[in-house]
Amino acid sequence: MFCDKVTIKLTAGKGGDGLVNFLHEKYREKGGPDGGNGGHGGSVFIVTDASVNTLYAYKTKSRLKAENGENGKRRAKAGVGAKDLYVKVPIGTVIYDEETGEKIFDLTGEKQAVLAAKGGEGGYGNAHFVSSVRQAPQVAEIGERGEERFVRMELKLIADVGLVGLPNVGKSTLLSVVSAAKPKIADYHFTTLVPNLGVVDGSKFGIENFSFVIADIPGLIEGASQGKGLGDEFLRHVERTKVLVHIIESTSQDFVKDFDDINNELEVFNKDLIQKPQIVVLSKADLSADFSASLKKFKAHLKKVKGIQIVNQEPIVISAPTHQGVKALMSQVAQTLQKYQPKEEEVIQEEYKVFTPEDLVGNRFSVEKEDDKFIITGAKIERFARKTDFNNIHAKTRFVDIMKKTGILKELEKQGARSDSNIEVSGKKFKLG
Repeated sequence: MFCDKVTIKLTAGKGGDGLVNFLHEKYREKGGPDGGNGGHGGSVFIVTDASVNTLYAYKTKSRLKAENGENGKRRAKAGVGAKDLYVKVPIGTVIYDEETGEKIFDLTGEKQAVLAAKGGEGGYGNAHFVSSVRQAPQVAEIGERGEERFVRMELKLIADVGLVGLPNVGKSTLLSVVSAAKPKIADYHFTTLVPNLGVVDGSKFGIENFSFVIADIPGLIEGASQGKGLGDEFLRHVERTKVLVHIIESTSQDFVKDFDDINNELEVFNKDLIQKPQIVVLSKADLSADFSASLKKFKAHLKKVKGIQIVNQEPIVISAPTHQGVKALMSQVAQTLQKYQPKEEEVIQEEYKVFTPEDLVGNRFSVEKEDDKFIITGAKIERFARKTDFNNIHAKTRFVDIMKKTGILKELEKQGARSDSNIEVSGKKFKLG
């Protein structure tokens, strides 16, 4: 089943806890600390896969979680790190942060990947903290929580040509004639409920060594950009196309109104859409009586249109079932694609990007007093707090020592903090004393 928009919750795995342990063996009474480090939690990557063509798998499975890292072990053995989770999506999927609306990444190529939720790092065991002045540390870190994020995924089909027009103008029939696609065809509105793709082999129409992909966009109506009919659901699929084939039914009472209505909806949805080259087509010639008067009026209108790249002032008249005009149309499409194809040096290659919401570099922090507590913020100190067990006096002492070395303790004292003051860092609360 076709599905082109979903919202899912992604949760990366928690890092394993470090272990506090001391070696006790026969003949080695004072074996020393041997608590191992926790393993890292699994991260969540969203990756493109050419074999996937819909987001339907995530319609019913809207919560995905990577595995947690293993806790540290005795004999200074580290816990096993968790495997990363790979969420496979179709090429052309755009990833948004659901809470902020920010676009994270646009996956337009095969085997692209984006880090959507980073796994938590494992905590250090007490063997890590051994030093010349600390022979028997009784402190270990808690594994860091994995990131949790709601993301919205929207699929925008990648096609060279988009067929646009009112419902039942013959878009699906044309697609079935020029490609191997088998869209649903019937003599009533909205027979096409999902976009369909077809590959056109140019050699079948006298265009050697050239092929292109056509997308049949479900019929648009006036008000589609505001949600009427099916338009608002599928207009996004036109955004990636290079050329639009604008089909108007030759049996229509008003060619001009049909043409203007569709372009108005395209412009309201995205102003860039009407900047795309448009090839104007009159369909169903086999069903039409004499429409020469309407055509004359329409051609006069096309000459006056501004702001739209109309490729042909003389509309191409076709009948898809009888193949009338189809070869001429495909030839025009191929020529237009070749003409407007960006030169190689003009193609902007988007660099691979890993989405990381936190900047963990540096010791920047801030201290604010709120009611009866002091709230400390700063990426690095918050990270230490998440990995500290404040119920363990040794771990708490280490954290206070970190605050002293980074200047946070001095700032707290400057703002009037005392040993019995309440401190909060990354949601964790404790007293200085």
